[in-house]
Amino acid sequence: MKTKHLKTFILIGLISIAAFSQNKTVNKNESTISWTGKAAFNAYSLTGTLKVKSGNASIENDSIKSLNIIIDMKSLDHENGDLKKHLRGKDFFEVKTYTEATFTVSQPFQIKNGSAEVTGQLKIKDVIRTETFIVNLNDDYSMLSFDISVDRTKYGVKFNSPSFFKKMKENAIADEFKLKGNLKLD
Repeated sequence: MKTKHLKTFILIGLISIAAFSQNKTVNKNESTISWTGKAAFNAYSLTGTLKVKSGNASIENDSIKSLNIIIDMKSLDHENGDLKKHLRGKDFFEVKTYTEATFTVSQPFQIKNGSAEVTGQLKIKDVIRTETFIVNLNDDYSMLSFDISVDRTKYGVKFNSPSFFKKMKENAIADEFKLKGNLKLD
């Protein structure tokens, strides 16, 4: 009798774990990422897009155990063709050489009230830095969103940076750019 109850208890436990553990894939066709760069000394700004190449997440109870996102840097886009070419070139992101940017969570993080502070490794142009920022998730964890700032100079993108070219005023570009995204998790 005790063995039967123990087997039933174990089976219920395994079903419960499976119900609260989800492996999700980032749906690249239903995910969006935009970037915004701005002038360092005036209000001028430009916005364009990037595409997700792939990604996955493992969610268990109210914790994200793993998260990996790969961005297709060749998808870096802007309506101005000359600007797009410049951003893809050697002055900025060198997308022919560095075709991907990645973000990988380095430790599990708790989801509280639909948001979490995540820490992970961001890789741009083969430079890897630890970044921490806030992500938001909807109730069923099918959408992850973020609105973050990244200092491009930490990743070797120093073109017209006021931090490196002190006398530059009119053509200076702010060191930080914004990344805003909605990642659909299936």
